Amino acid sequence: MRRIAAELALLARDPRPRWIAAVLVVLLAVAGLGTWRDAARYQGEAERIAAAERERWLSQDPKNPHSADHYGLWVFRPSAPLAVLDPGTEPYTGRMVRVEAHLFNDAVYRAVQDAGPLARAGLSSPADIVQLVVPLAAILLGFSAFAADRERGTLRLALGNGAAPGRLFAGRFAALLVATAAVVGLPLLALGGPAAAQLGAPGWQAGPRLLAWVAAQVAYAAAFLLLAMLLSLIARTARGALAASLVVWAVLCVAMPRLVTAGVEAAVPAPTYGETRARIETTFRAHRTAEASDSRAREVLERYGVQDPDELPVDLRGLMMSENESHNVAVYDREFGAFFAGLAARDAALARAGLLSPRLALQVLSQTLAGTDFAQHAHFVWAAEAYRRGISERMNAEIRDNPQRGGRLLIADPALWRAVPPFDPAPLPLARSLADAAVPAAILALWLAVLAGLAVPLVRRLTP
Repeated sequence: MRRIAAELALLARDPRPRWIAAVLVVLLAVAGLGTWRDAARYQGEAERIAAAERERWLSQDPKNPHSADHYGLWVFRPSAPLAVLDPGTEPYTGRMVRVEAHLFNDAVYRAVQDAGPLARAGLSSPADIVQLVVPLAAILLGFSAFAADRERGTLRLALGNGAAPGRLFAGRFAALLVATAAVVGLPLLALGGPAAAQLGAPGWQAGPRLLAWVAAQVAYAAAFLLLAMLLSLIARTARGALAASLVVWAVLCVAMPRLVTAGVEAAVPAPTYGETRARIETTFRAHRTAEASDSRAREVLERYGVQDPDELPVDLRGLMMSENESHNVAVYDREFGAFFAGLAARDAALARAGLLSPRLALQVLSQTLAGTDFAQHAHFVWAAEAYRRGISERMNAEIRDNPQRGGRLLIADPALWRAVPPFDPAPLPLARSLADAAVPAAILALWLAVLAGLAVPLVRRLTP
């Protein structure tokens, strides 16, 4: 502990940590306040429009239930409270869906459509700052840990006075890690805590998510700090250690993520959205023909042992609509299930590709812990589809169970509209997110373990 305290005292007299902390605070504040403003604005708009849509649904005129099913309404995706720190996929995936009879509609309104210059530059969120700038901060703190002392001759003096190389390395690393955790973790907690309190909902478990998310960012910074210190052990001069560290940063944080992402897309093919929609439409066309409809009507009559639709105990049209809906649901589940499974497989491959770059591992880990990953989007899409199916089932059941005979038209009143509950989807629970985060978290831990393992022989051979 005395060694760590002494190293911290030396570090306190060094102006570099203060300048690094100041720059990071400014960058994180600018990015974080921008994402916070966008998140608060979206939450207000979503709540206001969702309430107006609910009122529009409840106040519609009396009509046939199937017409009400086509009347439809818009539902909105609740934004994750930690999207303030890492928007993840949210700006690129739709945030609202129109639910109506027969149609599995696309999610629309992508926030990236309204993105400003900062977002287009790729530094629009605190997560972007952490992934790209924080490694530079860690390098600036750690590159001179031993190379500068070697240049000045103080390393020879320390080793000559009996300082154990292992303790010397451990003390400096611990002191620099404390400084790194402070300049990275404290601003993120200061930004994420109030945002989670203001924008959070009970289902998100924003507090535990925030702590896990900040811990992942600090671990990522620690990996680059350790990397810079390793290069400082090898380099003869501080300038050489800095140059080598910057080259490694450019490879791991800039070049490798782009190359690996392109490689994963080529190596893990996934069905395209256009192909999926085309298969669905082809299947529906064969099911919607007049001949196919007449055949199904005859099957219904035979099933009930009658010759005339008026002899049925249920309404033929309502029954056929229910059965057609069951057919459509099976097609949607099969085709869109395969589509989302293909994208999930690609995301899993990208997480494993974190073995080639810690930034890739952190990207997947960060989005998963923040609740802004593609799995949350897919969960919302299927929740909206389940809500649509519930409305269709309720409207079709009303028609099926109230046969329209003798020219009588079925007109439903607002009591039926009130029987449809508001759309209130729950997010994927934290336990599911932690399970999804296991692979990228293990890979990030592996980076730390490998770097620590490489440090052992270098420290043992440490010479002035």
